[in-house]
Amino acid sequence: MKRRTVKWGVGLCVVAAVIAATMHYSAKQQPENASDAKELKTVAVAKVTREDLARSVNLTAELKPYQDIDVHAKIAGYVKEIRVDIGDQVKAGQVLATLDFAEQQADWAKAEASFQEARLDYQRIQGVMKKRPGLLAQDEVDKARAAYEVAKANREHAKAFTDYSIISAPFNGIITKRYADKGALIQAGTSSNTQPIVHLSDNTKLRLVFPVPESIVPQIKIGTPVEVGVQVTNDTIQSKVVRVSGMIDNATRTMEVEVDLDNPDLHLTPGMYATVQIDLNKQAGVLAVPVQAVAGKEKPTVWVVNAENVIEERPVTLGIQTPNKVEVLTGLTEGETVVFGSRNVAIGAKVNPKLVEGNAS
Repeated sequence: MKRRTVKWGVGLCVVAAVIAATMHYSAKQQPENASDAKELKTVAVAKVTREDLARSVNLTAELKPYQDIDVHAKIAGYVKEIRVDIGDQVKAGQVLATLDFAEQQADWAKAEASFQEARLDYQRIQGVMKKRPGLLAQDEVDKARAAYEVAKANREHAKAFTDYSIISAPFNGIITKRYADKGALIQAGTSSNTQPIVHLSDNTKLRLVFPVPESIVPQIKIGTPVEVGVQVTNDTIQSKVVRVSGMIDNATRTMEVEVDLDNPDLHLTPGMYATVQIDLNKQAGVLAVPVQAVAGKEKPTVWVVNAENVIEERPVTLGIQTPNKVEVLTGLTEGETVVFGSRNVAIGAKVNPKLVEGNAS
């Protein structure tokens, strides 16, 4: 009985020792494992997604009126009346100003009198020829007709000069400058020291004129879509190329291109700057990653975080690139996770990936 009791005591001691050793080992290991988890470095990652990408070029241009002219007088004279001022909206044909020129008025009166006299003489000769043919020499008839035609032409010329005293708007627009006041002497528009009367701009449609680099000239044609951004008004406008100069400037190696913008409410103002984005190469549904995920130009690579959260380096072949995304032709599949930005960990290291907001899809 005593020997059996001793055996039981020994067995209990052994079991107790095993349990104690196990608890001590577990207690020792848990902090170590917890420490390992805390030491995993957090890295920013992004997903490989399918995107619609377009390689584009951004250019700067200045908004200009569709039509923009200084309005001149066709003849010299004193300003009799100015009927418009800066900021006035005018219609085509509307009178802007009138001139006072007594000499031209006198010339018109003289030309009118000469015309009436020549007309009566020619009518009298025609009457005689009808009643008594052959009474007058043909030379006399021809001279009367010629005198009538000359007087008629002089009258029309003088009348045109009289009409030139009225300066009218050639198109709808807005008066953006006034150069003359009542009483000012205005020279004819063909004079070397000519002075305009007003400046007229058609702002209901605007032009964007900008130079295109020689390298992309072959891709720019009439009808090429463009996106115009006006920062001041926060406008984004879809338009297209409407005119190309068809010639590269020898000094700048650029070609001039024009885009038209409708502006019926006049909320865009000539002189504002705008950016013009031209998409040169569009690709739909291609694999893409953020540009920050790619390193190297000649032999580009990305770092992939695999299913075990371990870093792998992967060579890739790239396609078109936008400011934010780049097309991946080979080396990745949709849904894979790539390191975004700084590569401050080692290849083969286990990491704690954190998806960068805005790159989840």
